[in-house]
Amino acid sequence: MFVQQSQRQEVECDRQGVAPEAAPSRAYLMVAVLAKSVRTGTDSSELTSTCPVPVDPSQPARILPGKIDSQVAERRSLHFRLEDKKKQRSAPLDSARASPWTCHIVILTWSGFSSQNTNTTNLSAEGHCCLQERPNELNISRWLEAHSDRSAGLVTFARSAVLADVSGDGDFRLVLVDVKLQPDKRSRLKVYKGTLLTSDQVLPDIPSSLISFHTDNLDVRVPAIGVACGSDLLIYKNNKPFFKFCVPPSPLVPLEAELWKQLEEANCDYGRVIEGLKSIRFDQLTGRSQELLTLQSGQIQEYVGRFAGVTPIKSSPIVCMSTLNRSSQDKSAVACPVLGTESRMIYILDPQIYTILHQANVCNVKATPMIIKTTGMFDVEFRIVVACRENSVCVLRRGWLEGRSVVQLTDNIVDMILIPGDNFIVIATSSKLLHCYTKRGQRVWSAAMVNQVTCLCLVPLKHLSTHLIAVGLKGGSVHLYHGRQVVDYTNSPDTPSALVFGQMGQEEHVMVIITMAGTINFKILKRTADFNLSNQDKLAAPTVQIKPLPLPKRSKLFIEQSMRERQNPIEMHQGFQQDLVRLRLTAARALVQNIGDQSGAGNAQEQVKLSAQVLGLGPKFTLILTLENMSSDKAVYNFSVIFHARPTVYKLSNYVVLVPLIPPGLSYKMETKVSEVLDERADEQGANTWQVIRVFVVRRGQAHPVLAASINMPPTETTTLFVTMSLDEKFASACEQVKKFTTKPSDADMLEVYSLYKQATAGDVNISKPSDAKGKAKWEAWNGKKGMSAGKAKEGYVAKVQALAGSCA
Repeated sequence: MFVQQSQRQEVECDRQGVAPEAAPSRAYLMVAVLAKSVRTGTDSSELTSTCPVPVDPSQPARILPGKIDSQVAERRSLHFRLEDKKKQRSAPLDSARASPWTCHIVILTWSGFSSQNTNTTNLSAEGHCCLQERPNELNISRWLEAHSDRSAGLVTFARSAVLADVSGDGDFRLVLVDVKLQPDKRSRLKVYKGTLLTSDQVLPDIPSSLISFHTDNLDVRVPAIGVACGSDLLIYKNNKPFFKFCVPPSPLVPLEAELWKQLEEANCDYGRVIEGLKSIRFDQLTGRSQELLTLQSGQIQEYVGRFAGVTPIKSSPIVCMSTLNRSSQDKSAVACPVLGTESRMIYILDPQIYTILHQANVCNVKATPMIIKTTGMFDVEFRIVVACRENSVCVLRRGWLEGRSVVQLTDNIVDMILIPGDNFIVIATSSKLLHCYTKRGQRVWSAAMVNQVTCLCLVPLKHLSTHLIAVGLKGGSVHLYHGRQVVDYTNSPDTPSALVFGQMGQEEHVMVIITMAGTINFKILKRTADFNLSNQDKLAAPTVQIKPLPLPKRSKLFIEQSMRERQNPIEMHQGFQQDLVRLRLTAARALVQNIGDQSGAGNAQEQVKLSAQVLGLGPKFTLILTLENMSSDKAVYNFSVIFHARPTVYKLSNYVVLVPLIPPGLSYKMETKVSEVLDERADEQGANTWQVIRVFVVRRGQAHPVLAASINMPPTETTTLFVTMSLDEKFASACEQVKKFTTKPSDADMLEVYSLYKQATAGDVNISKPSDAKGKAKWEAWNGKKGMSAGKAKEGYVAKVQALAGSCA
């Protein structure tokens, strides 16, 4: 800070205010305040703030106390009222400390003040403060307040204002639409030259978007202004109507057209026609049919008679617009208007004859456009990024007839911009977040906002070779971001509804802020503003290595290796050939396995998608397949689904499923039951490696499958197998388990197992009692189970074998 004349005074004032001594001649006072509780000895709030105040040298100044804001930590300005009071002197320091609250003020005076430098204040614990000479960029405003008109009464939304040289004289002007939603008022197209309104034209309908583009390569480049009103694009040149383009109507639903023909008949049943119209989706009806459904029964005949002999037309309103350069990236190059309609269509127009050059669907799913941004050139390569109401972002490229969704958000999209160069997509959502995505839909960063975002604006700074992002926030603040870092902020009179940045008049960097209260505010960026981007780049990115890497000198090992290669070239070549043959063999084996599994089979012409779902814990499974038709205009038919599984591992309820006709965009589900074979021989042969079911989607008359998939079935646990087995299966498993006992059970256990087995398989005793001792013991044990049912005997046998398995297996 350059100080020509300085003088320091310490003044102390209490609630009633104590006047300091007379200030020196023509000086500015830089005031810093610390509020301190004298009774408790603790600081209640600290403020580091500066406030330049002009002082009359002929009169002493009295500083009245001001209320300290609750958000003092944010370094907001604290304003003091200076009141002239003659012949008052400051009170003694001790008397001031008797007050419970004391403000210690340090006054630094000098005759020259520069807006390019400020001071910060360090406050000591004792209440005194001293001013240090340190620049603080947050206190320096990089914007000049050019003009603010609170009585403009504008209602302008985002993407409804542009800066353009509408007269071709190099004097850029502000063009905007003033939207009026009241039925007794009309929307207007207004042009401002500086702060003066030079043109005001009435629009036939409520506008939805505004663009500016060049239509020719003449010497005098006069851009055209395009205003979207309903389904019409109104073209203005030299502030006069020039051309009107109408969006082609959408095709009618055949049922709706037939019902309107019935309404023209003499004896028409209006109730049946109304029911027929209600069976059609409301958004697929024409505006005439939609209004008809809202009428009372007594008004239907009069309404129908009004449109007698007139075929209904389904118009498609334009909801958003943008421009796409034709063959050059120059600032004044010829550009094509890009329209997004309510019928989910994108139209690219010829800027000279206003015919459709290209049209495409926004996405293969339901997606209604609301914001369109473009990059590239129509004749070379272009990319159209569309933000939709369904919280998705779609991308459309050259030659595509249908866009693809790259980003799907959970919150509502407020605004979107496209950063040139990197083609980053910056999206503001209703959850106070700012997201940045790549052109492929990968998120780069996210930043949280302090308030709700209302609009976005791109701030190109060519002299700094960068682009900033202006974020309009609820409450009247505009933050500027460089990446995810805040580099500057400015205030507006109210919550901004539209932001425009560019050349206006002869100034290259002008920001126009239109607020929700109707205020129009003009701010000019100072030419010395650099936003300290160089310092931020050093902090954000590591230092690039300038010096080359120190390469080591050729070692002894390297020299020996090179000599060995010279001495044995044949052996080295043969070794290389062997490695090459091994690589080819590995690739051939992978190809054979791929062909055998049919995992790579497919047909690019058939737009079908196969997904599988396995239900169950085993050994009973339910396999659900979903075959989806991804085409938007072609049905799928003559398809069959074939299941293939190893018979020793799985058994299926059906192995072939005939697929019926699948309309565009729909899917067909099929279900088959799978049972795991409980065969021990399969386990011995390594059945776990064959727990795969292959699915082939084939078309009738073709040898190669259209799609193929391998489904890995989940393994069945032993406990799950035992629980889900039937009683007979458990009994058979227990019989096999007894044969594998390695330790012989006791005689009593053997007799118990024998008696239960005989009772379960043969029933009651049906033979005579043997004469030998062993035979008598078996006969008596069997006879002891007399009257027991076969089921009870099997359950007892299974339980007994399980009890013996722990000690005898």
